[in-house]
Amino acid sequence: MKILKLSPLLVILMVLGLVAVACQPAAVEPTAEEPVAEEIATEEPAEQEEKRYVFGLVTKAMNNPFWEMMHEGALEVAEKNNVEIIYLAPTQANNLEEQTRLVDDLITRKVDGIVLVPVDSEGIIPAIERANAAGIPVALANTKANGGEFITFSAIENYDAMTQVAEYVVEKLGGKGKVVILEGTAGAQTAIDRLRAINDVLAKYPEIEILASQTADFTRAKALEVMENLLQTYPEIDAVLACNDEMALGAIEALDAAGRLEGTIVSGFDGNSDALKAVESGRMLVTMFQNAPAQAGDAVQALLDYLAGKPVEERIQTEGVLIDSSNVSEFTQYIQQ
Repeated sequence: MKILKLSPLLVILMVLGLVAVACQPAAVEPTAEEPVAEEIATEEPAEQEEKRYVFGLVTKAMNNPFWEMMHEGALEVAEKNNVEIIYLAPTQANNLEEQTRLVDDLITRKVDGIVLVPVDSEGIIPAIERANAAGIPVALANTKANGGEFITFSAIENYDAMTQVAEYVVEKLGGKGKVVILEGTAGAQTAIDRLRAINDVLAKYPEIEILASQTADFTRAKALEVMENLLQTYPEIDAVLACNDEMALGAIEALDAAGRLEGTIVSGFDGNSDALKAVESGRMLVTMFQNAPAQAGDAVQALLDYLAGKPVEERIQTEGVLIDSSNVSEFTQYIQQ
């Protein structure tokens, strides 16, 4: 018999192969308790931390208690919804250039939304458009803009509300007398609507004479100056219709200093703390409470709803209340001591 000779190299390879087979673990039959394909355990995802939004609030001025009431209304809604409010306003009241810079600053800071009270309804449009381009939603409060994209406009109907004030003054005058009108900031939608309402009402009463109609830029100091000049020009003034409370209060100061407050009707518009005190003390006949806290609070809520994908009303109307001596006691919570 012929014996097959293997080369030493082949022998080594065969031995190594046998050793490798011997070292393999024995196969384990699967049991009912141990499934063949083991399921991968997954952990429950940790609950995501609630996002804290940052909104900007930009009003027209810092020196008017009405805007602070608006700030407080925004804060009330913000605190309930984990929102931070950055409150900004021009140091020079009703300054468009400064307000524009403030809006641009908020855009640079990449806030999640902006509540804006435009100083100038036309002039603020480019700033709103820059916010639009940056993808930052804008909600307008109190004063409407004439352009740009905004998710809502929260405010009183200024024309209708001022119509009530003017009619009330005419009634107290008995349909006749000499009156002065203190206008708001030129270009602001609120100023335009309120002045139009006064003129439309007074036009129905031929025995009412408009002595003068001048702007005092919605500020107390300017109204004081304007009224002092008008008092020198007109020896008889029966009523002053001011397009906001601050101007009414400035007029009251001038009338009082001249010894002519008694017997002169003064009306305002806003329902701020100082005006309510003036109505309470009899120095101001009437004002229109336009609920600044609600205007701002509703705008903040609209931004939250928009970011949550909820529907938002294009127009949120705030109801106004005519305030005189008969009902001022119902608004004491808005009077700051």
